[in-house]
Amino acid sequence: MQHFIITGHDAPRTDGLDTIFCPCLVGLTETQADLAFVMPRMDHNRVLRETPGHGRWAGVLASDPFGTEAAFHAALRAAGYRGVTNWPSSILLEGTTRQSMSTIPATPEFEYGYLARAAQAGFETMAFFVSLDQARQALDAGLQRLVLHPGLHDAPDLAREGIYRAALQSIVDAIRREKPKSEILAYTSALHDDQLGLHRLKVDGFVHLEVAPT
Repeated sequence: MQHFIITGHDAPRTDGLDTIFCPCLVGLTETQADLAFVMPRMDHNRVLRETPGHGRWAGVLASDPFGTEAAFHAALRAAGYRGVTNWPSSILLEGTTRQSMSTIPATPEFEYGYLARAAQAGFETMAFFVSLDQARQALDAGLQRLVLHPGLHDAPDLAREGIYRAALQSIVDAIRREKPKSEILAYTSALHDDQLGLHRLKVDGFVHLEVAPT
């Protein structure tokens, strides 16, 4: 079982857990973190490349229009990162927001292409997704390690919690039938575990959002 921590804090960990450094998440709650893609708070990728990687993963804003991928990848490698993932991500955008952002481009498909190129540049990769169609796009891009996000939701009652979790498990099971060699993790947090019981999902591991106590 794989366990990753995703955090906005840049201090190296002492517990040995794999860490995804995602600077724009600092100070955000579990709910706010889902909106980080549309909450411009800092030059996210600049903070990544200027912060020592300590062998961690970088949560990359793949649609950043500034600079070149080659230069950015070189900077991440020099800083000591070993992997990249697409968080913050456009996977949760819907409706007119999704349409308007697609001109940047800021789409899941673009992010998966970005991760595929990062893999070619020598990085480990994992791709966040929220639907079976997005998972297929990531797999078609050659990505094998996927992270299922539960999507935006209101706190369900006990009966709907089980239905919601069963729907997520059906996505996982469908991917496994189509691509048995893929690795599927689930994104979660204390809030998500409390409301949805995501720790009960039958997956290969978890990416757990770490937020500072309030």
